[in-house]
Amino acid sequence: MNTTAILLGIEARRAASWLLFLAAIGGVSVVCSGRVVGVPPAAVGFLLGGILTVAALGAHVPAPAGHLGGTAATMAALVARLTWPLIGGFVGALASPGGPSGAALAGFFTGIGFNAAICVGLARTLSNRADVASTALMITAGVGLAGAAGWSRFPESLAARGGATVIAVAAAIGAAAIVAHIPVAPRKPRGTGRLIASGEPARGRLDLVGMAAALTGMVICLFLAPESAAANRILAVACFVALAVPEATISPVSLGRGWGRLMGAVPLRPAYGGERLGMTDLATDSVGFHALLLGWPSLVALALLAGERERSAGAVSTVAALAVTAAVTWGVASLVRRRADGGTTLAAVTAALIVVWMAVVSYRAA
Repeated sequence: MNTTAILLGIEARRAASWLLFLAAIGGVSVVCSGRVVGVPPAAVGFLLGGILTVAALGAHVPAPAGHLGGTAATMAALVARLTWPLIGGFVGALASPGGPSGAALAGFFTGIGFNAAICVGLARTLSNRADVASTALMITAGVGLAGAAGWSRFPESLAARGGATVIAVAAAIGAAAIVAHIPVAPRKPRGTGRLIASGEPARGRLDLVGMAAALTGMVICLFLAPESAAANRILAVACFVALAVPEATISPVSLGRGWGRLMGAVPLRPAYGGERLGMTDLATDSVGFHALLLGWPSLVALALLAGERERSAGAVSTVAALAVTAAVTWGVASLVRRRADGGTTLAAVTAALIVVWMAVVSYRAA
């Protein structure tokens, strides 16, 4: 039996594989159904493939024969992890009420390949798996949303659509390359005892990009162009998923499930004295921090537009979408994290968020 077959057998015994398989079926089925409006099917498929890829590669991929596995063994492990969402995507396209959509499937498979390449490249430079996952998701969100904006810019000309899409995607990739070289001092890890963030410059850059995106979305989508308020909601939720979900599910340090339970059970005495307090909860800290980081611009806009019902509706919808996403992330992560490894927790949160998205899309199309 070859290496890939052995690894496929190992993956078949992981709950995360089946969660992602089912999530891919449901997500691709909805994308192919034509119910998603306002965003091209290829862009939605690209984003869906990206988040499923990060969820599949969130945990350490098993390397046969330890360090003697080599490149071939590493590639076999990647293939074994990505086989489940790939097959789920095929099944979802066939099961879709609208039938298979070539554009949606092309975007889905492109998103998987693009994100897998990014994750492999980032893993060589970043030691923190949560930072790798967040960076990959931020780049994928930027490329996917920029491509969608470029495609929708010229609805009458196919050539103009294609050119605008290429330019927008190239600009997003160029912006990511520029941000990667911005000097940022390492931040002190958040939390009062538990390792919440790595403290590496990468996490500081990610948080700054998220805050800049939230402020830009508020100014443009809620004040300058209020007819595009939906874009602010999509941008805020995309940034939250990219920043908070990996950090809330993947420990910055590679700990086994037993060590994770032990760390969670150890109380610490605060540096300033006083009563003993339990360690800061990983999911609560990350979800709360990023919800505030990305939500306060919309809250400010809501306060400024309180007297204008139509214009304030965009801010209300953004705050509500962030609140629901944060609640689902925190609830699922808190429920699963103490009983499973980080990869399974990430897969469970991803699957839950995709189910919520499917329900929202189906409700609007009804």
